[in-house]
Amino acid sequence: MLTDAFLRKVELPPLGQKAPVKHSDGKGLQLHVFANGGKYWRMAYRFEGKQKTYSIGIYPEVTLKEARLKCDEARKLIQQGIDPTASKHEAKNVDSGKSTFRTLALAWMDDRRDVIKPVTMTRDLSTFEKDLFPEIGDMPIDTIKGKDVLAAAKKIEARGALEMAKRSIPLAGAIFRYAIRQGLIENDPTPHLAEALKSRKVKHMARIDAKDLPKLLADINSYTGDVLVVAALNLMCLTFVRTVEMRFMEWTEVDFEKKEWRIPAEKMKMQAQHIVPLSTQAIAVLKSLVPLTGKRQYVFFNQSSYKPLSENAVLSALWRMGYKGRMTGHGFRGLASTTLHEQGYMHDAIEIQLAHTVGSAVSSAYNHAQHLDYRRKMMQEWAEYLDSLRT
Repeated sequence: MLTDAFLRKVELPPLGQKAPVKHSDGKGLQLHVFANGGKYWRMAYRFEGKQKTYSIGIYPEVTLKEARLKCDEARKLIQQGIDPTASKHEAKNVDSGKSTFRTLALAWMDDRRDVIKPVTMTRDLSTFEKDLFPEIGDMPIDTIKGKDVLAAAKKIEARGALEMAKRSIPLAGAIFRYAIRQGLIENDPTPHLAEALKSRKVKHMARIDAKDLPKLLADINSYTGDVLVVAALNLMCLTFVRTVEMRFMEWTEVDFEKKEWRIPAEKMKMQAQHIVPLSTQAIAVLKSLVPLTGKRQYVFFNQSSYKPLSENAVLSALWRMGYKGRMTGHGFRGLASTTLHEQGYMHDAIEIQLAHTVGSAVSSAYNHAQHLDYRRKMMQEWAEYLDSLRT
């Protein structure tokens, strides 16, 4: 029988192999593992003399325990002379009104309400109501194709709102992935659709040259402002996460024993859980904050309101150090990427550490631990490199 430990470390088939590797748990339950990172629960069974397959869901969204329960439920239906696959389709047809794009989008928005800034909620809701709902809002989620989403994005593009058109596609993709987690569908049709839209001029965030990094590190360490802002800047150097991810960091997301920070999907730009390996130096920064903020929800907050640090807290500190127009919080990401690439580290590992999409949407959404051991080593060596620059 399968175990949770085995599933967490299950290896993918070689790239290019189309057939999945099947791991059996007994009673017909199997996990089908594909080279692109997809891990699907299936139950093999016979009904009326025919060999059939029942789709249960996707791992890890459907856990081993949940898959076994669903397998047992399906076997009970078979014993009653009911085909579980046909029963599932009938139930979906009855509930089709509950699984429209609009209904799921509103449910997804409601789930995020406590962790997303009001301005982001307002912006996303506006995109749904103005552009996506009129085109695909009343369609059952399992009937929507990539071309339908693209057509909606093209209409936005036609009126000149290129940035909004680009944003509408991953926003729609978040709803498809939400539906996947609900067991309603198995695929997100939105990856790569944005490539069909007009390119827009990319505005690069200001950042210093790598040769100026030792001085920046010294300036941060000697900065006499808010101690939490100093810690946030040091941790951004060590982890190169986005500023918003650092601002909303919560103590419950940090595992000191495993030396990991697991950022939930709803907080991430790409709507997928992100694992940040923590170097010894990063752990030291966090442990130094436990006496100051350890009893609060957020690691970094405004000490007068206990709300997360404002967007300008980090930027203002950099300005006061003399880096106005030369460095932003986002700049740490670019510096780390350029330097690590120059030092010969694996491109995919760097991109995953930056929480950029690598490979297929399935592997990005479900293979959270991709290159994790390699990234642990890379992040520790990066921290030691920063120490060498300080000395």
